[in-house]
Amino acid sequence: MLIAAAALTGCSSPAQTFEIDNPGDTPLTLRIDGNELPIAAHASRPVKLKPGEHHLQTERLGDVRFIVYAKGKGGLINPTLAEYVIANEIYVTGEDKLKNFGDLNNQIELGGVNFEGPYQSTHALFIDKTWTFGVHEPFPEEQTVMHVDASGGRINAKIFTAPAFIDYVEDHLGDPGVYVRHQPKGYVAPTYTLEAAPTALPALDPAFEAHAGPLRELYTRYLHATTADAQLQLQQEAFQAQMAFTAATATLGSGLPKEANEGYNTFVQTRSRLMGSAALVVP
Repeated sequence: MLIAAAALTGCSSPAQTFEIDNPGDTPLTLRIDGNELPIAAHASRPVKLKPGEHHLQTERLGDVRFIVYAKGKGGLINPTLAEYVIANEIYVTGEDKLKNFGDLNNQIELGGVNFEGPYQSTHALFIDKTWTFGVHEPFPEEQTVMHVDASGGRINAKIFTAPAFIDYVEDHLGDPGVYVRHQPKGYVAPTYTLEAAPTALPALDPAFEAHAGPLRELYTRYLHATTADAQLQLQQEAFQAQMAFTAATATLGSGLPKEANEGYNTFVQTRSRLMGSAALVVP
């Protein structure tokens, strides 16, 4: 079931489309900026949000203040904090082209059962759109690769609810019921609490930290940027600051322990993810 989008007011910059999903068995009602938005069970509805500060209210989450950021691509709003999985499928013109897409494999866990493959799991309130097919759209049964670039293929992705992902894996394995054989209770949805954006970026080794000040300061300002103009300016400044940080630290890692370099990678990836998010919950 898909209900017509409700356009909520904001600044004059282009709005982003978010899909509010209700994977539960009962209807759900929430409010965004005072607008009541009912969602039927196992259904979703789109909503358009412009860059700036917004408020989401549900009985479970209370009043959640969040910011939508300019240049985002929208995504999924997950008011029940349910588990979702983004699965990738690679379509290539020949087996020799697979090497062009790198290693997408990852290990995730659902209800105590591990899955390994090109998967990512999340229970965030805002899930950035990185998929081709939405929650209520199936993967096509077959794919014909046409108009591909020099890579010789493409990656399509779909976002699943956790139970639908389990069905998808069992179907691909040709082994219905394999999940229950590993977890006799079946899939039981965990209860998560809302996680706001971190107030600061991850810790760094002192050698790296000596050059991280501008990036930390920009991130703090970004968490409070409620106009598209301010957000775009900070995105530009952050790009320049990241380049300067990379240049200043390029040769430092060789003399530091593994843990320091892993911390560096975590810092860079976290900053990139947060400042590239379509929306963040204000801490």
